[in-house]
Amino acid sequence: MEKILEVNSLTKFYKNGRGIKDISFDIYKGDIFGFLGPNGAGKTTVMKSITGLNMFKSGKVKILGFNIKTQFEKALEKVGAIIETADAYEYMSAYNNLKIASRFYSDIKKSDIDKMLDVVELKEFKNEKVSKFSLGMKQRLALALALLSKPELVILDEPTNGLDIEGTVQMRNLIIKLADNKQTTFFISSHLVHEIEIICNKVAIIYKGELINSGEKVTNIKKRYASLEDFYMSEINKRRHQSNE
Repeated sequence: MEKILEVNSLTKFYKNGRGIKDISFDIYKGDIFGFLGPNGAGKTTVMKSITGLNMFKSGKVKILGFNIKTQFEKALEKVGAIIETADAYEYMSAYNNLKIASRFYSDIKKSDIDKMLDVVELKEFKNEKVSKFSLGMKQRLALALALLSKPELVILDEPTNGLDIEGTVQMRNLIIKLADNKQTTFFISSHLVHEIEIICNKVAIIYKGELINSGEKVTNIKKRYASLEDFYMSEINKRRHQSNE
């Protein structure tokens, strides 16, 4: 299978001593890859390093075979991302937000904008100001912005964080539908074990900046454990025990 993302020995430390150490994993075409860990574990740092928002100390990142450091534009050409916040111009309509974003690409038509709004279930609200949107609607608009360039890899940092039950289900179903129908590859971080279990086919666990499980299939985990949560807590408790010895 085609490798979409290769992360090898990724290391990044901040001045306060926190960061990530020796992170390695691969993501293949069509995966919905879950990146699971407590708040502050290093999930966002990894995602920022992969997308060039952070300069990392050592390691190597390749996207679709292109090195993020030496072939930056090529590496990011087929990547869409929402990291930390879902940014949009709140005083503008959903349609105009996508229209402005489309100027960065040479092959986006007006029909593509309408189609994308339809995909994220916002077409009937296309002319409303974003300031009037619920958090779930803003998250779906951000997803539309990330998908506008027709990326092969979509990176989502805590995409259901803060959403109510309805918003969570809508976002979850959108991700699953896009992965099934278009073979879009997703890399999704979360601290919510249940969400990762429902959405993802593979999972990696990060704890205190280190990877403690890398890319195992959720189906294989559930052959050994009653749920992904049992597996997650088992791995976390092992690491806690080791650090206390």
